[in-house]
Amino acid sequence: MRSISKTMITVAISAALVPAFAQQNPTDEKTGTEAAASHVTELENIEVRALPQGGTALDSTQPVDVLTGEQLDDRKEATIGETLQAELGIQSTYFGPGAGRPIVRGLGGSRVRITEDGLSSLDASALSPDHAVSAEPLLIDSIEILRGPANLMYGSTASAGVINLIDNRIPEQRQDFSGAVELRGNTVADEFAGVVRLDGGVGALQFHVDGFYRDTSDFDIPGFALSDARLAELAPEELAEQERGTLGNSALETSGGTFGFSFVDDWGYAGFAYKLFDTTYGIPAELEEEEEGEPGEEEEEGGISIDLDQDRYEFKSGLYTPFAGVDELSVKFVSNDYQHVELEGDEIGTTFNIDANEFRLELDHAGIGMLDGVVGVQYEDTDLEAIGAEAFIPANNTESLGIFLIEELDLDPVKLSAGFRYQDDQVTLADGLDVEGISQRDFTAITVSSGAIWRFAEAWQASINWTRSERSPTAEELFADGPHVATQAFEIGDPTLREETSNNFDIGIHKYLGKLHLRADFFYNDIDDFVFLANTDGIEDGLPIQIWSQQDAEFYGAEAEASYLFADTPIGSIEWRVFYDTVQGELGDDSAIPRLSPSRIGTGIDWHNGNWRANIDFFHVNARNDVAEFETTTPSYNNLSANIAYRLPVRGAEFELFVKGQNLTDEVQRVHTSFLKDFAPRPGINLAGGIRGYF
Repeated sequence: MRSISKTMITVAISAALVPAFAQQNPTDEKTGTEAAASHVTELENIEVRALPQGGTALDSTQPVDVLTGEQLDDRKEATIGETLQAELGIQSTYFGPGAGRPIVRGLGGSRVRITEDGLSSLDASALSPDHAVSAEPLLIDSIEILRGPANLMYGSTASAGVINLIDNRIPEQRQDFSGAVELRGNTVADEFAGVVRLDGGVGALQFHVDGFYRDTSDFDIPGFALSDARLAELAPEELAEQERGTLGNSALETSGGTFGFSFVDDWGYAGFAYKLFDTTYGIPAELEEEEEGEPGEEEEEGGISIDLDQDRYEFKSGLYTPFAGVDELSVKFVSNDYQHVELEGDEIGTTFNIDANEFRLELDHAGIGMLDGVVGVQYEDTDLEAIGAEAFIPANNTESLGIFLIEELDLDPVKLSAGFRYQDDQVTLADGLDVEGISQRDFTAITVSSGAIWRFAEAWQASINWTRSERSPTAEELFADGPHVATQAFEIGDPTLREETSNNFDIGIHKYLGKLHLRADFFYNDIDDFVFLANTDGIEDGLPIQIWSQQDAEFYGAEAEASYLFADTPIGSIEWRVFYDTVQGELGDDSAIPRLSPSRIGTGIDWHNGNWRANIDFFHVNARNDVAEFETTTPSYNNLSANIAYRLPVRGAEFELFVKGQNLTDEVQRVHTSFLKDFAPRPGINLAGGIRGYF
């Protein structure tokens, strides 16, 4: 049994202070009804920066959500994937508690582009699911989610969607001095986490500074780390050695910070920011020994862990009406120095170095009658080097240049949109390297789209969107050729892969005002030459061979959510919601797509009453029994979570004490989309708590 830790002290302090604060401040400026109503409708009015011309989620033919405020606070976890895994249409790659990337409508990896205020994260998270996204969720102000192809704005790799992280590191407006701090902990891993930030300015000079730290031990789990199928394969003496209740090698430690400043005036803004991100985390998997026993001995001693460091430099500027016919001209540039070291015990196994730059220029032209639009240029240059005996991808450079145009025509109550993008991609191996005699590939990716929004009644609208997009294969899909110990596979690329061509249809209906909210989106995605990592029965270097393959595929599914606000109950305002999402798909030969997201159904209740708020959520994840060749099935599971928080205004500041419970039924939760599902279930029952302060 674990000793009382910093975690329990944090939770205990929170629990002790709540009643004391309640006596000091029994009322709030907002009534429970007003607070709940604000909570329900707030997101519809927030501008989405990831959209052309800004606009809100209701202005887009593409399904868009913004996660912010208390809703985001309640969802924040150690990784972006786990923070978003309960959102409609989104699941996580879950490579243990230290690494998790979003999967959107069954598609992940390089097809989901993660951006920081519109600029790529430029880390190695798209290269492999064991690579963490270089962002700390506790410092994010809002997360914008674009489902479906976003190739027009963000390049061919955004063929499944965009996750845009916003954190005000380069201020775009003049601001008062303000600050925020948060301390939290949990019982499932003895976590201690803290963040602090300060924003302000003097005259035209504005600034932002923040810092964070997170430390956990190995996570508690219900039962064994190995699945029942894996346990059944063990000899009696091996079974006796299995540890119950702890996910070995799952601890993590993360720290970093950001400093940014800008000059803001009537002409616009211009600023610079520097971000440092450093994390070390374990890969919770028992790797099988080769017959010679070479890698197995190292893993037994210390397992595999990852030490990741990123230095990120950004420049951003926006000029308002710089010349006739232009409303705004924006320029963004980011440069990245990234290193990622895979450790086998105490020995360095593989080192990934990434030097990357991205440049974006967008021109929002003045309205021409009812026509409004954006034209832009995007350039990316990435050098990737993998060093070590188990480097599974040769050193390479990827260079991309794209131009795009998006126009909207408002014929109220109908709004039409159309767009075009041309992109040239070049993937080149380092001097003297080749795979099957090929050292360079050049691709042309063209994307076109059209859509319409029809506001057919008060508070109701329908949308339809069609996108024909092309995605160029990535360097790892083309040229991988070696053991990737962290994913327990020997990966082999195909340097002759062609561009993917996707025809994507989205149809949605939305009721967005009043006590009743409804939303339903249906999608169909027909992909020619779909690229996927296929399992095989081959073995190389003691690892199963996985081959990057290409075949036609189709994906289809739905996302639906309904909520109703009971605004005037004797105990405050209550909002009840239900939701369902599903994605189905198959390859051209009628076989299953590997690691396809399972369907989910759930319900939840939000409660607001004065300074108090709480929510409880339950969802059921269906089993995935229709699986690809050499892939195991995954059982269903339930997830029950709850949050309660109390807000306390004190002399111009505001504090919020919170306690949250996760996996309250302590169920074994294995993630079908994870390469580690048979080795690493999600954490068990967890009580977390802490305090947030704003001034």
